[in-house]
This record gives sequence, structure tokens and C-alpha cells, in this order.
Amino acid sequence: MFEFRTRMRVYLLVIVVAVLAVAAYWAGSQWADRSSAALANSKDQAVSEGADAQQKDEQESVPVQLASAEIGGISSYLSATANLRPLRQVEVVGQAEGLAMEVTAEEGDFVRAGQVLARLDDSQLQIRLRSAQQKLAQSELQLEKAKIRREKAATQISNTREELDRYQSLYEEELVSEREVAQLRYRLEELQHDERVSSHETRELSHRVAELLAEIDEVQLQLRQTTVKAPFEGHITRRSVQKGQMVRKLDQLYELGSFSSLFADVFLSEKDARLVKPGQTAVLTLGSDASLRTEGRVLRISPVVDEATGTVKVTVELSGRDSGFKPGAFVRVGIETDSHSGSVLIPKRAVIEEDGKHFVFVVESGKARRLEVTLGYENGGKTEVLRGLRGGESVVVAGQGALKDSSSVKVIEG
Repeated sequence: MFEFRTRMRVYLLVIVVAVLAVAAYWAGSQWADRSSAALANSKDQAVSEGADAQQKDEQESVPVQLASAEIGGISSYLSATANLRPLRQVEVVGQAEGLAMEVTAEEGDFVRAGQVLARLDDSQLQIRLRSAQQKLAQSELQLEKAKIRREKAATQISNTREELDRYQSLYEEELVSEREVAQLRYRLEELQHDERVSSHETRELSHRVAELLAEIDEVQLQLRQTTVKAPFEGHITRRSVQKGQMVRKLDQLYELGSFSSLFADVFLSEKDARLVKPGQTAVLTLGSDASLRTEGRVLRISPVVDEATGTVKVTVELSGRDSGFKPGAFVRVGIETDSHSGSVLIPKRAVIEEDGKHFVFVVESGKARRLEVTLGYENGGKTEVLRGLRGGESVVVAGQGALKDSSSVKVIEG
């Protein structure tokens, strides 16, 4: 009985030890699983925190557009506006009266100097011309006869005077009577009277011939004026006459312009005008299309200042003919007064102005740096930087409003 109890106690002890061993194993397995899970969760949390930090940094970067600070030349310009005008533009008016029988030129036509533009009815003038010519022929014939009579009277006077001298000598010698001498003297006086009449008639007929010649010249001039001709080479810009229209003197028939050269008259302040000299280069931009540009030069400068406006008139001549530039077109004129070469140039929109100072942002290693700059000339969207940049820097041209010094930036394509 004692042995049986002892054996049972041993069995129970073995069972308890086995149970404790199983429990200890299970507890150790659970702790290991929890430790592995915790480690894994810690790693995942670290990766997630890194990604969040990177995403946050990307979200805080300011998107910007960049441009490079270039080295180049730039010029200073005085700017003004004007309307282009041709070399000459005149109104061709009627110089005679008559019915328009023929109209030979239309608007837009190019005409040569002396080319016929229109013809007026000249039938009445032709009649006047023929009448005057007939009267002239008659007067010239009468004048010729009067000259012959005057010459004949002069010859007779000369002969009678010689005969009178001879009779006077004979009378003194009592070879002829006093009555014969008196008759010769009377004859001489009649001839002298006839000579004076002939001379007067000759003068009158000469005046008449001169009047008729002047009348013929006048009629011929009026006949020439019935043919309307171009006074110079150019383009017809307006036609006001119609075929069959009754034209009066000084009626406008055409408007003619010479486009061989185009000019722009700009008005500058007296101070600015001092910077301008004849021959200086000018750049003209078409007002309706800024992409059309052409060059010109300063032709002349008015020597006086307009009292009403205080400005000086400067005439700019276009150097060449561009199809986009026509008389009357509105243009912007820039007159070059100075130029710099080897300058640092940046886009004008890169500049920020604050309290009278100028700043730009440059990007280095993904960070924006704010720099103060000193500016020079400005032209064509470019600005000269005198101090603050060396050239080659990447300057911010869009997105500056959200930037601060040392801000992270994200470059986007323009």
C-alpha cells in the first residue's frame, strides 16, 4: 500500500512537471511572436514616417520657372508713337472746267509722272483756239501791210527831203519859184503825216498780234489742263471723279501719294531731343502686330521747340520697304541713344521691385536665394544687370511671389 502511494506521487509530480514545461513553452512562443510583430511594426512605422516627411517636403517646395542670365548687348531707346506718312501726298484738282470724258486711273494704281489720269471735254476750247488763230493770221497780214506802208512813207520822205534841199538851193539862185519850194515842203509834211499814221497803225497791230498770241497761249494752256496728269510717280489712294461728271476748277479729282519712302514724325521732350542726332538708328514696331519690326534712321530734327506742347519734332525715315508698313499705319518708334556690349541680361519679369530697390531670386541646389541687383538699360523684354549677377545664374521668372530666401523650389517647364 505504501509503495502504491509513493508510485502515485511520482506519477503526479511527473505530470505536473510536464504540464509546467508545456505552459512555459507556450508562453515563450507567444512572447517571441509578439516581439517579432512589434519589430515589424516599428520598421513599417519608420518607413511610413520617412515617406510622409518626403511627401511633406515636396508639398512645401514652390513651383517656379527659370531662365538663364545671359551675356550680350543691349541698347537704350527713346520711345514714341506716330503714324507713318509718305514722302508726298497731294490732292490732284481740276484746273479747267469741262465734262469728264475719260477716267484712266483707279484707286491703288501705280502711275508714272506725267501719266494721263483723266480727260475733260475740250470742244469749246478747240473752237476758241481756231478762232484766235484765224484772227491772228488776219492781224499779222494787216501788220505786214502797215509795215510796208510805213517803210514806203519813210523812203518817200527821204527822197522828198533831198529834193526840197535841192530846190531850196535853186530858189536861192532864183532858178525856181517860191511856189515850187512851198509845194515840195507841203508834200514833205503830208508824207511825214502818213508815216506817223503808218507807225501808229503798226504799233496797234503789233499789240493786237501780241494779244492774240497771248490768247492762243491761254487757250492752249486750258487745253492742256483738260488732260489731268500725275504730277509725280506714286500710287492713287483715292479717286473722286466719275466719267460724265461735270468738273469745276479746283474740284478734287484724285489723291496721289509717293510711297518710295515712309516717314514717322515723333515729338520728344526738349530734354530727350538733346540726346538725338541725325543718322541715329531707330526701330519701328507695327502697332497692330508687334511681331513686325523694321529699322529706320533719324533724318532731321526741328531747330525749334513747339511753344504749345514744349516738344521737338524728330523725323524718322524707314530704311527699307516692308509690306506690313503702309502710310497711315500706327507705329511705335524707338530711337537708339546708347548701347552696351558684354552685359548681363535677364528677362524683365524676373525683377521684383520693393521700396525703390530691385531684387531677383536665383536657384542653387534646389534652394532660392534672394539677391539685390542694380539695373541698367531695358529693351525688348530684357533688362541689363549692372551689379548683383555675373552671368550664367538661373533666375526665377515665374513663381517669385511665393518665394522667400532659402525656400525649396520645384522647377517646372515654361
